[in-house]
Amino acid sequence: MEWMVFWRIVEGARREVGSDTERVAQALLRRLRALTSVEIEQFEELWFQAQDELYRWPIRDAATLLLGPFDDDDFLAVQDWIVSHGRSTMQRVQDDPDSLVELAPDRHNARIDWFCGLPLEAYIAVTGAPFAIDGCPGSDAPAGSPAELTDEARTRQRFPRLTTYLDKNPWIERPWEHGAS
Repeated sequence: MEWMVFWRIVEGARREVGSDTERVAQALLRRLRALTSVEIEQFEELWFQAQDELYRWPIRDAATLLLGPFDDDDFLAVQDWIVSHGRSTMQRVQDDPDSLVELAPDRHNARIDWFCGLPLEAYIAVTGAPFAIDGCPGSDAPAGSPAELTDEARTRQRFPRLTTYLDKNPWIERPWEHGAS
């Protein structure tokens, strides 16, 4: 499967049902079930590659500002959530992690594990058996170095759009307030 086909499947699922991320996952599963077993495996490999592209400290730092603190499993769900918004969104977030603020209207879906296991579920539906090998062979740690989010001035400089969003939404935890206590 080529990237163009992968993105057509992902973006087509979102286009089909709109902004409801839970319904996007359901539409994606339907689309995956229409593929051959080999295509499903290839789709999963490309999904893992897309996740790996997002496994970077600047993106995790931006997600922490938008969503509050989270663990590694939550970050995997966040990566899936970003991928589910399509190629151009993913590229914007890679190029400018501060652009993650554009997904704020859907932030309630970021930590929900809507997408994990969809290729496996589709594969079982098509073949009656699970993948021979399942799992993402990605890195153990995000690429790059974490920002010191407890430094408010530097965080505001690095993530101006996200910190403006925080200013407008005082109920979201601010790392510099947490670090000061």
